[in-house]
Amino acid sequence: MKPLLTICCTTYNQERYLRETLDGFLIQETTFPIEIIIHDDASTDNTVEIIKEYAAKDNRITTILQTENQYSQNIDPWANFVFPAAKGKYLALCEGDDYWTDPLKLQKQVDFLENNLDFELCFHNSKKLYQESGKFELNEASSQVAEVTTVIDLVDYCFIATLTVVLRNNFKLPKWINNSAAGTDWPLFFIQVGNGKIKRLNDVMAVYRIHENGVWTSKSELQKMQTDFSVIQDIITNKILPEAAHKKMNKKFKKLKKKMIKYRLKQFFDLRNKCR
Repeated sequence: MKPLLTICCTTYNQERYLRETLDGFLIQETTFPIEIIIHDDASTDNTVEIIKEYAAKDNRITTILQTENQYSQNIDPWANFVFPAAKGKYLALCEGDDYWTDPLKLQKQVDFLENNLDFELCFHNSKKLYQESGKFELNEASSQVAEVTTVIDLVDYCFIATLTVVLRNNFKLPKWINNSAAGTDWPLFFIQVGNGKIKRLNDVMAVYRIHENGVWTSKSELQKMQTDFSVIQDIITNKILPEAAHKKMNKKFKKLKKKMIKYRLKQFFDLRNKCR
């Protein structure tokens, strides 16, 4: 049967965490068929062996195993490899170091979207796990926003955690996203939602893992600002937002630009003082 939903997973050197991620997929209880696409970006540890082990046991799993790292070439795996292969009417996203905890997660989200056609995307609350200390806490960046939002709200910051998303597979990503590894999620949500609505479920159904090798958490403060700057600049230049959201994003861009200048000046004077 054609899957109603495709689980989209990307991995790179995540052998320590991947089994928990994949087990979170396999515990899902749904009344509809699903498929699981796992893209590995040329891992150098045992990640690929784990993927092959699970794929051999479950024929719903499709693997895309790179022999050359794509991210380092500014080629986005989601846009270029995973999304084009997805057959589902809906997509659920998760990276290979995060995991789902509720076996009814996908059923709840698909049920909502099937019954509410004016909503394009559904996400839910999650916890953060600080790997080094083992401490859990509620992801307040997501849980504190309203239950119904739009892209105008999303301009403030990307409050949607990737691992919590189920969205309609009804979008086409432009080439500028396909060739940028700077940050796909935020512009993807803008493009996919458009003028529609976003739903947040109160259920806590997943865990976002924070560790030193995480793509985002391993960045310095300046690197994070530079990434945001690049992504926002692309969003503005390519005019993917409705007019009201576009104006709001322009204001955000100007503030970020000033913040980066101040940060660089501070770095310069701090360095000069050290050299004296």
